[in-house]
Amino acid sequence: MNFKAYFAVALILVLSCTKPLAAGKNSGHTQLTIKPVTCIVRQLGELCQMTVQLYWQNDVPTDACLYQGKIKLKCWHAQQKITEKLEISLQKNMVFRLFDSKKELLAQQKISVNATMSRQYRRRLKTDWSIF
Repeated sequence: MNFKAYFAVALILVLSCTKPLAAGKNSGHTQLTIKPVTCIVRQLGELCQMTVQLYWQNDVPTDACLYQGKIKLKCWHAQQKITEKLEISLQKNMVFRLFDSKKELLAQQKISVNATMSRQYRRRLKTDWSIF
């Protein structure tokens, strides 16, 4: 056998040994979608309250909990696919994370807060000393 044949056999052995380890570490591929991804407030710092459409799906039934930052919002037991509406409140950009029962991160998504008016960059229309 030449070098290429030994290399091919070694590569096949390495790949066949690592696949079961990778599959055992994660319980499946998880998809998380939260819409809308942006909340609009009048000025930054105001509380944004909105209803979001939550969708998550995993390859296998999973116990999972959704967190807003460090706050647990909701948990599901032995579910593979979830679609529901949630009421959320936030004042700044926030990352929503989906964890399994072993506290391993399955998926995450960021929700942004944008302002229609920015106090910092607003131009004054009149000067302070104007009498008109």
